[in-house]
Amino acid sequence: MIFRRLLSPEASDAGPTPAKFEDLLARLEQIVSDMETADLPLEKLLSSYEEGMRLIKSCGDKLTDAEQKVEILSRSMEAAKPAPVAPENPAAKPDEDIRLF
Repeated sequence: MIFRRLLSPEASDAGPTPAKFEDLLARLEQIVSDMETADLPLEKLLSSYEEGMRLIKSCGDKLTDAEQKVEILSRSMEAAKPAPVAPENPAAKPDEDIRLF
């Protein structure tokens, strides 16, 4: 039971996940820094690792969403571009008589 609680994505002691990508990344960097420099007990390390993994997933989801939006915008811009107009070529109109005088 305790392993299931530790591994479940719903378990969180850190509070709500920040909404902005930059905030998520800053929190993730803080967790990594704390884990590298602090002498933390095993429970705190596991909790930090779990929070970090959730943050990584959230960052990945936000990046995927942004990539999809860019793709959609790029496609809509391509579809909205007017077709190039071909220059008129007088030689292409054989029905017209050329008169010099």
